[in-house]
Amino acid sequence: MATGDLTTLAAVKTWLPDMAQSTASDALLAGLITAASGFVADYLERDLLLADRVETRLGTGGQIMVLRHYPIVSVLDVTFEGRTVNQPADPAGGRDGFLFEGQTLALIGDAFPNRSPVTVRYTAGYAAPPVAVAQAVVELVGEAFRRRDRIGQVSKSLSGGVGEVVAFSQRDMNAAAAAMLAPYRRVAG
Repeated sequence: MATGDLTTLAAVKTWLPDMAQSTASDALLAGLITAASGFVADYLERDLLLADRVETRLGTGGQIMVLRHYPIVSVLDVTFEGRTVNQPADPAGGRDGFLFEGQTLALIGDAFPNRSPVTVRYTAGYAAPPVAVAQAVVELVGEAFRRRDRIGQVSKSLSGGVGEVVAFSQRDMNAAAAAMLAPYRRVAG
């Protein structure tokens, strides 16, 4: 599994049962997993996996800032105007600092300076890809793997008395995969 892959070869081979016992296409499938994972990260406009982040944004003059990556796991420090805030707040104990939840960082006892750079060093993401995201990647890999036999083909007619017509989707991803990914799309700048 390559760094950044959002599913495993085993999961894809389970989804494509005719591939389960063969290793002939493993390298191709592994490459498709990496490509589909990159596509999903671009579509979501964020990285999902747990990593250390450094983000510089302009302050708004308020106490709340929405960070690019989430869920926030920990905040090392917040730096602005030559000052560094590096402790969690304890409102009950009267200690100023920061609080975080989901995608939101809040300063307690201070405010982000208006239109001045604020640098936040933090850790955010999931230790493992969410199940829905992993399944969406599996389905994208499955579609790409099957599509290689019909590159450039939009539809197919079969004769022989039946007159069957088969049409292939031209979308970037199917509606089910898009629905699985929707809750994970970045919603803030």
